[in-house]
Amino acid sequence: MPNLDTRTTKTPAVDDYTYLLSNDGTVEGKVELQDITVIPETSRAINFTSSQTASQIQADIDAVGKFIPEGVVITFQFADGTYSLDGSLNFFGFYGGGAILIYGNTSEGHGLSTSQNVHLNFNNDSTGIYVRGCKCRLLQIYNIKCTVNDSRTAIQIFGGTVAFTQIRSCYLINTGKSSSNSRGCYVNEASNAYIQDTYFSNNHAGIQCNNNSRVGTQNCDETGTDPNYGIVAGVNSTIGKVSGTVITGSIADESVANGGEIR
Repeated sequence: MPNLDTRTTKTPAVDDYTYLLSNDGTVEGKVELQDITVIPETSRAINFTSSQTASQIQADIDAVGKFIPEGVVITFQFADGTYSLDGSLNFFGFYGGGAILIYGNTSEGHGLSTSQNVHLNFNNDSTGIYVRGCKCRLLQIYNIKCTVNDSRTAIQIFGGTVAFTQIRSCYLINTGKSSSNSRGCYVNEASNAYIQDTYFSNNHAGIQCNNNSRVGTQNCDETGTDPNYGIVAGVNSTIGKVSGTVITGSIADESVANGGEIR
């Protein structure tokens, strides 16, 4: 049989196969493509405690299947306590019609608060909660206090097409605001988020969106050390002030650039 890469034509009988570029003993130099079975998740809770390290928590997150079907709810539940974390918590690539819930103590209810019982303290140069490339119906982050260093972001939503992302009753803190990358919440690359009843402290930007993203803000406020800028919209992105208190900044309450809009 001639080498496969010298063939000029294929017959219909072999069109449904993947060609190999060397003779490896397969019949006619072809191998069948195998069906890939994706196992859907079922509704369940993944529970974390403050005794766990960032790598242990991340391993538990990564063990969850990525396909979350319609009607399925995956709850990542943080027990009360202060978590000393030396790496980001990454929620990457979940998809389907279901919901991802990242919860602190939701019995605290909704409203502006600085006394969340769950405190995620990221004590090195790490992003805090990092959601990237998720394509599901609903993503919620509730009742979490999150502290990150100067030049880092407490909650980052990056890419994906989540139908409704909601951040509510959180408290997002930077240890310094000298870097333009010090942000409470950053929404980037055609992402969207609705941020409600959340406090911001010592950030360069409390809320920032960029690169064709959309954010709604309702009843958010600054506390402690004011951010440099309350809300920032850049590169064809929009922040809509729905109702209630709006974050103020020590330099400016609002900033827009490169086609960004605040309305």
